[in-house]
Amino acid sequence: MKDGGCGRVILLNGASSSGKSGIARVLQRLLADPWFHFPVDTLGAMRSTDHSGVLDEDEVEAMLRRTRMGYHRAVAALASVGNDVIMDYPLSESWRLDDLLDVLERYDVTLVHVHCSPDELDRRERARGDRPAGLARSQNVFRHDDCDIAVDTTNGSPKACALAIATELAGLDNDKAFDRLRRLRS
Repeated sequence: MKDGGCGRVILLNGASSSGKSGIARVLQRLLADPWFHFPVDTLGAMRSTDHSGVLDEDEVEAMLRRTRMGYHRAVAALASVGNDVIMDYPLSESWRLDDLLDVLERYDVTLVHVHCSPDELDRRERARGDRPAGLARSQNVFRHDDCDIAVDTTNGSPKACALAIATELAGLDNDKAFDRLRRLRS
């Protein structure tokens, strides 16, 4: 723990269908301390979903932004009382990273890029059947070009990727990607 009892955060950043959730579930079993796996989809699933004819496109976008901002703050709230949290979240809009850099400023955040080839993303997306076609390919989640750990799920299993993350996590120094990205903003 860092900063007087705050929990740690592992942010698994990757496109939809890249394997973030599978990695998170294995990480929970590999890491010694208790970790919450808190994917953004869990928070989104709590919200009512039938807004047809009620909200226009701008209102839906504003609602989604509020939901994502609330997610950032929910993660911070969990970590603020000493809980360790694995975020399962694509940084697919630049404001998301900017907001997280502010909201999680006093927390120990490890940024993990979860890569997957575009063809494999397409295959997984079709197999899932619960995402719009082309969503994963359209998400530009690595535009900030910095991370603490990177894994590739194209051919790597969730277990192999989680093991790599757990191993590298132990050897990271205190100057992490979120710290470096904050300095770039100054």
